Amino acid sequence: MDTVLQDVNCAFVYLDDILPSQAWGIHLITSDASDQAVGAVLEQYVDGFWQPLAFVSKQLRPLEQKYSTFDRELLALYPGIRHFKYFLEERSFTIFTDHKPLVGAMSKASDLWTARQQRHFALISEFSTEIRHISAKDNVAADCLSRNTTGTNTLDNVVLGIDYAAMARAQTQDTDVQAFQTPITGLTIRPIQIHNSGPVLLCDVSLGHSRPIVPRTFQRKVFEAIHNLAHPRRKSTVKLVANKFVWHGVKKRVNKWTQEYLICQTSKIQSHVRSSVIKISVPAKKFSHIHVDLVGPLPPSEGFTHLLTIIDRTKRWPEAIPMVQTSTTYCAIALIRHWIARFGVPLDMTSDREPQFTSALWNEVANKLGIQVHRTTAYHPQSNGLVERFHRILKAALKARL
Repeated sequence: MDTVLQDVNCAFVYLDDILPSQAWGIHLITSDASDQAVGAVLEQYVDGFWQPLAFVSKQLRPLEQKYSTFDRELLALYPGIRHFKYFLEERSFTIFTDHKPLVGAMSKASDLWTARQQRHFALISEFSTEIRHISAKDNVAADCLSRNTTGTNTLDNVVLGIDYAAMARAQTQDTDVQAFQTPITGLTIRPIQIHNSGPVLLCDVSLGHSRPIVPRTFQRKVFEAIHNLAHPRRKSTVKLVANKFVWHGVKKRVNKWTQEYLICQTSKIQSHVRSSVIKISVPAKKFSHIHVDLVGPLPPSEGFTHLLTIIDRTKRWPEAIPMVQTSTTYCAIALIRHWIARFGVPLDMTSDREPQFTSALWNEVANKLGIQVHRTTAYHPQSNGLVERFHRILKAALKARL
């Protein structure tokens, strides 16, 4: 890393010879593209030297990796201009690239560009049309940003709390780790040095990044080091561990350890308890259990706008009592005069949670008469389905009759 930084610092000095500040202004952008990523650097001339102001890099998607060299180099300029546009607006600057065909692209007479290239050139031309060539060996800063310096030759995805040197020593004594070197596994095993002069760690590089093979004695430590950061759920923990480490049965063991983790069991809701639907048995005596509800407002008829519906659970006998208003007092009077006076006092009465049926007056009337009140679950009209289904027939009949 120190060597790379020295090369980058040297890259900012040589630009003074190539592009004097008096000739081209105080800002410039250098860009570069590789097969995996693109990068750009914004620089400013300060005290006789070109100094970096900002960096930007972007990893190419699989489709973008199939672009031609010209399209990838153009793509390196496009995010650079967009990212640095707040620095570049109304300023004079020059663009440097190590791809020479881009230099004459702005002045080309023929219109041979694709729609994507036209969009990129249109944005770049809004800020600057001065594109200069720079040799690839001198374009060190942008070249470092466009290349994967970690790759599969170095250890990346380092997890804090894991002693990789001790893991490397344990790999030499673990039989499961040695079994991974057989071609049956389908993995790409490669020895990777932890530090410049450190021990060698066996890793899998088949996914494009290094994943150490974890000995049995380190498997639980690796799981706790990743899971204890935020205690994610089972699927997330399995994905995080499997993306960074490899061992036999990694998904099965991590899934089991996450389920059995005591802190997660005591701190999280593992399952939502839902009560089962209770069926109300049909009473043996008629008119002993009734269902009540309100219908309306309906079109006024002789001053009546609502209906108090009552139905017997045993005989399915319905009553629809017209009402001028729906206060608790009127509902209680209608129940006593039109149902109790004719069919007697019921033992049980089921209703929903409307204000009329949950008021203190309604409860007091039921207690005085010896009626057991049952209320349905909120937002579950099917609990009072007997009278609700009667409403459908009643409304259809009224609509057809009127």
